[in-house]
Amino acid sequence: MQHMKGNYRRKSVFFIFFVLAFNGFSAESQTHQNSVDPTAPGPYSVAVGEYKLPATVDPDVLESEATEVWGKMYYPEFRTGEKAPLIVMLHGNHGTCGTGSNPRYDNSCTYTHSGTCPEGYTVTPNHEGYDYLANHLASWGYWVVSINANRGITCGGGSDEDYGLILARGRLILKHLQLLHQWSATGDAPTSIGLGKEGLIGQLDFGSVGLFGHSRGGEGIRAAYNFYKDECSPWPEKIPGLVIKALFEVGATDGLSSRLLDAEGVVWNQLLPMCDGDVSDLSGRFPFERMLANDEKTTKVQKSLYEVWGANHNYFNTQWQTSDAWRCSVGTPIFDPDKSESVEQQNIAKASVFAFFQSHMGQKEDSGLNQLFNSLYSSPEVVTQITQVDREFSPSHEPEENVILERFDQETGTNSSGHLNRLSGIEMKHERLKRKQRAGYIVWQMAGKETYFNAVVAADGEGIDLSDFKTLDLRIGRTRSKLNTSAATDFSIRLEDASGTVSDAFPVSHYALLNNKDNHSNPVFQTVRIRLADFKNIDLARIHAVQFIFDLTETGELYFANIEANGQIGLGGTFDKPRLPHVTARSEQTILASMEHITVPAGLNSFKVIRVKKGLSSQSAIEIELSSIIPFPVMDSLPVLTIGKQQFTLSRYADPDGLNVMAFTLNNAQYKQLNQNDPVSLLYGKKWEFGILKNGIK
Repeated sequence: MQHMKGNYRRKSVFFIFFVLAFNGFSAESQTHQNSVDPTAPGPYSVAVGEYKLPATVDPDVLESEATEVWGKMYYPEFRTGEKAPLIVMLHGNHGTCGTGSNPRYDNSCTYTHSGTCPEGYTVTPNHEGYDYLANHLASWGYWVVSINANRGITCGGGSDEDYGLILARGRLILKHLQLLHQWSATGDAPTSIGLGKEGLIGQLDFGSVGLFGHSRGGEGIRAAYNFYKDECSPWPEKIPGLVIKALFEVGATDGLSSRLLDAEGVVWNQLLPMCDGDVSDLSGRFPFERMLANDEKTTKVQKSLYEVWGANHNYFNTQWQTSDAWRCSVGTPIFDPDKSESVEQQNIAKASVFAFFQSHMGQKEDSGLNQLFNSLYSSPEVVTQITQVDREFSPSHEPEENVILERFDQETGTNSSGHLNRLSGIEMKHERLKRKQRAGYIVWQMAGKETYFNAVVAADGEGIDLSDFKTLDLRIGRTRSKLNTSAATDFSIRLEDASGTVSDAFPVSHYALLNNKDNHSNPVFQTVRIRLADFKNIDLARIHAVQFIFDLTETGELYFANIEANGQIGLGGTFDKPRLPHVTARSEQTILASMEHITVPAGLNSFKVIRVKKGLSSQSAIEIELSSIIPFPVMDSLPVLTIGKQQFTLSRYADPDGLNVMAFTLNNAQYKQLNQNDPVSLLYGKKWEFGILKNGIK
């Protein structure tokens, strides 16, 4: 057992201060925003232990490969006698063996299949990449387990049903929870944890569990949550009384299995590294949009996105020591690609992860910390002194808590209510983006009071009653466009009631900073929240339209989505202080590299087509085996093989020692759709070219 001392050692004055803060008694928490600095260490020194059971083929986890139950546990040395909340962490996809140090190059996956590494290599401790987070949480009284999924899963080949091994990850999490529950109920815990065989008895509160996942681990925690909640699931019997209260994901993947995974009925946040060079489409935001669009009457609770400018994918895990980012176009980088870690990214993670769990499931919950995610409030200085963070936020999506004012789900010009919107001086189109999100695309080339879009929600002379609602919420995405030449885009917002009376107009810049320049066809949104009480001299009981006047920025191109009136401020919300505009220390746009992808020419690569009995498929199949002098990376996004117009993602590393051979499995029907002379290429960080497809199966 290791003991974390230094900053975590309790001193009498230090302890008294933080106990007061921990119980929500600080003066600041009574008046405004966050009760404590979320990056400050808590009052407890931290002990660390580890458990690792022999590898077995466990059908509960994965039938095709041996897996291990291997975890590192962090817990407060001082225990109050009360059961403590538990947080379980899971890393993403990466190499499992590495060579060198600072940085270590994790360019082998031998451990995945054999449990050993080649000579000169060490096992990659992927689970230790969150030591900084786990120690921070444990210093505040949480028990934390960080899972190592190296054996059988990390860098492993998928299947027809689970091509990213997301479902296997979810089952592995539940297997750990099953054993932890057993050890805490009846004893027999591994002594390597440092507490003796009966040391876990009565320590863990399985009615207050949080899950943290990075990259494929993020999608994996969604899988674990859904598996436990499934009708006729075997897991509630194996882990009785388990209540998963909160899910926090970082740069998560989405859609890497046959099952589309959301997080209905649980508090959920996704941290998006805006300079992510691995999950570069930022697909972790897609569950937010799906859940926002889901109108089924289920238990809807808070969902949020935390969009961190200048952050890359890898450096939230300190064991992933080479940068993934080819380019950084959203903010000044808060990582140095020539170094092996980013303290700035670690501090952002410490602030947001602690604030999230502490506001929803701590022993002494501090709801004020939830304002970190609520775009009704300014970000705290501990964040803004590092970088800009944009936010998406929905406190609840119960039908009775929200009134839809416009979803852009009708033909262009028609409001969701069926009434005709009013447009002047703009080009507008209602469209579906590359994902399922509906949006209104708006372009203007001359600012003025006659340049506007009015979302009309009622018939002439009529209005809807918003007097019992708290906020006007709308989602805005700013695109990379020649019309968005200003540093930030600004426009005015006002309300119109049934009598034609209009409120005073407010600049959107009073509530949000619209300075992102994102992909035109796949924009990232932020949620703008305005107190309805701010709109004076208007009859909120008879609102006829929401008016957007493009009078403050000369030209612009924006996406609008999900305009709603919300009945909730949000957990920990207060109207005691006025809204402050976003302020950021470093938000300018910086390019790290001029190329989005490096191309590996066909002369360095080769491929062959092989008929196999099964491969990764459940039936007779074709394998296309790609070889390259340049090793293939291990990433969290899926490798994409393109042959002609067809794309394939079911793959494995055919030589896990060196990663120079990758095999893709196609079923017979897929292979028959290919044409001779179709060009062959692979996109996986870099782009590999392989020439053209020729007849002949070996």
